[in-house]
Amino acid sequence: MSGNAKNIPVTRLTDEQWFHRTGRVAMSIGRDTFHRELLDLFGSAIKHDSSWIMRYSRFAPPDILYTHNVPDEIVQLYTRECSTIDPYSNHWKTRGTPGVLTLSRLKSENVEFIIYSKIFGGAANISDEMAMFFTTVGHCCLALFLVREKGTFSPSDVKRAELIFPALDGYHHAHLSWLFNGLRYTNRTEMGGFIKRPTLIQDRFHEQVYASDSWIQAAAADPAIDEIVCASANSATQKYDLKDFILRSEALDRHFPLAPGGRIFALEPRPSAKSEPVYIDQVAATLNDFTRREREILALIMMGQSTGQIAQKLQISKGTIKNCRLRIYRKAGVTSERALVNKFTAIFR
Repeated sequence: MSGNAKNIPVTRLTDEQWFHRTGRVAMSIGRDTFHRELLDLFGSAIKHDSSWIMRYSRFAPPDILYTHNVPDEIVQLYTRECSTIDPYSNHWKTRGTPGVLTLSRLKSENVEFIIYSKIFGGAANISDEMAMFFTTVGHCCLALFLVREKGTFSPSDVKRAELIFPALDGYHHAHLSWLFNGLRYTNRTEMGGFIKRPTLIQDRFHEQVYASDSWIQAAAADPAIDEIVCASANSATQKYDLKDFILRSEALDRHFPLAPGGRIFALEPRPSAKSEPVYIDQVAATLNDFTRREREILALIMMGQSTGQIAQKLQISKGTIKNCRLRIYRKAGVTSERALVNKFTAIFR
């Protein structure tokens, strides 16, 4: 659906074609093609080579909802190796704000960004990415992406995207309102892109306005779920450990369709338990592949030392530490510091 920079010229915002496209978006509100039409409108205004639609959560892994002009092997690479180090996902988890953002603006020296750029950016031939973030349900967002294979998005490109963002955001919220207004009476299949886990939504008076079938089944099997919901109605964002699930709750803002100022509750599966002795043996065996210097740096990482602190302690350059980190990640079979710490916690605790 989205335009390709090699074939389709950019549409001026004063051109008749732009208004035809905006009308097409308006007509698609409430349909499963809506966000593809929205991506098409976004892409018509800015040159690009490929495009994505992503769903991000502050707690769950990213979901790829749609791609255009992206090879299957690149989609598989992202899912298999890069979703946990996606800088946009990490941005949403830490900032959680809607708007326009480019990869060049996100550029940083942190190890996860370096690995993402080398592994995914290199394989996917990505020079720069531009994203529009739209809030959806509670802690989730939907993002439209335009990708360039050469060069970066210019300040004028960013300015143009920021100019059209309020209109696209308005269409997006109109679409959400249409979907959510029907949830009182039926479970719409179009909500699958937003609500994937057992979910309960309450209004600001703590009355239920929506509960997925999977939520109803889980609550019937575990009475503790309803007890926690009643007890946490007025609290801030919370996380509760249950027998089979982790329950998370979060307040909704006053502009949220269906339940302004209400609250959302979601259940996610508990991580499967592993046998610790076997786990420790497996991790310990991994250390055999590390050099003495790598084991030394690993130990300092596990102590919470930053790259700068490690460089100062060992009296070597930050660049050397960063390169050593990359080798440690590769040998450990992880792509982020968080995953590395999780993997070796049983040994270093």
